[in-house]
Amino acid sequence: MTMFIHKIRHIIDFFDNRGLDSLFLACISSLLIIGLVMVASSTADFAEAKFSNPLFFFNKQVIFILLGLFVLYVISHIKIDFYYDYGPLFLLLSLLISLSVHIPGLGVTVNGATRWIDLGFFTLQVSEVSRLFFFIWLSGYIVRNDFNKDYIKLFMFLALLMIIIVFQRDFGSMILLFTAFIIFSFLLNIKLINLFKVIIVSIIPIILLIILYPYRVKRMLAFVNPWSDPQGSGYQIIASQIALSSGGFFGQGLGSSMQKLFYLPEQYNDFILAIIGEELGFIFLIFLLLVYLILFSRIFIFYKKTQKISEFSSNIVLSIILLMLIQTVIHILVNIGLFPTKGMGLPFISYGGTNLLLMFSYIGLLIRVQIENKQSHSQAVHRVFK
Repeated sequence: MTMFIHKIRHIIDFFDNRGLDSLFLACISSLLIIGLVMVASSTADFAEAKFSNPLFFFNKQVIFILLGLFVLYVISHIKIDFYYDYGPLFLLLSLLISLSVHIPGLGVTVNGATRWIDLGFFTLQVSEVSRLFFFIWLSGYIVRNDFNKDYIKLFMFLALLMIIIVFQRDFGSMILLFTAFIIFSFLLNIKLINLFKVIIVSIIPIILLIILYPYRVKRMLAFVNPWSDPQGSGYQIIASQIALSSGGFFGQGLGSSMQKLFYLPEQYNDFILAIIGEELGFIFLIFLLLVYLILFSRIFIFYKKTQKISEFSSNIVLSIILLMLIQTVIHILVNIGLFPTKGMGLPFISYGGTNLLLMFSYIGLLIRVQIENKQSHSQAVHRVFK
């Protein structure tokens, strides 16, 4: 037992030396473990029926986590200056990756939406990668230039990316990107008149994008009253609410969900929170929200510390907080029926290669920033005592 505890401490020290806070690491580890358990539980029957292997999705999720750890390791060893120096390249990549779904043989269409590219061993949802690249470029651009003076021009680049994403029929990602940009701007003290102009200019196209597409109108109506179309647009919302309500305080028990038995679509991804609530109950959901709260609070504290060291690095950290937090909030609100249905996974928990690789990329960037923060601190101390 003593040897086991010693090894655990050694692992924690290993990460601490590379910039990870122990509580931060505990939150990430907890979410990944919960994710593995719930992916296995929510997909066992479906995987058995479709692939004759109840652990099919679980095994793939483990592979995605291992790939994610590799991505984390690589990114944590790339100096932050690289992203600053090659910012325009990341903007270009953001646009090109988004357009790559239209390359014949590469783009993948599911249910009329072309959001993915086929990489052979898994499909990559390009909008998730493009928004990270966009914010890497933006974080550096506003260090070199006047954010307020160039704000409208910056918004035009954002609008271009949003238009490309809309043509992928990925309205949820567009809303996430736009919301993150607005909050990012507000927190970095953009003039309210500029912010107001962008919001006003954006509202009309967003409304048109809803009313000009019948399936989006149906989703909005189903959001207001899911029972108006219980077998159509309102079906997922109703099934999700049934799952959550049947879980009660303590849940039906792990593996005992009824809604996962071919009733609730995307039960291992977009609606995994509903299955967690059904099987593990309201009390566990509160615990899960507390883990996310601690995680985001640790990153925010880290952001405030980084502001004193590097403007570019702090912009990167702020971008990561917003992208992760907004995605988490949207997933939760969709599952409890307080937001129209959107295809958005729960960070570190939902099944999917793109979602996990992106989350590990975020963590890799945070580790790299904190490593360089510590190096800057050590150099400052050395100069004082030299």
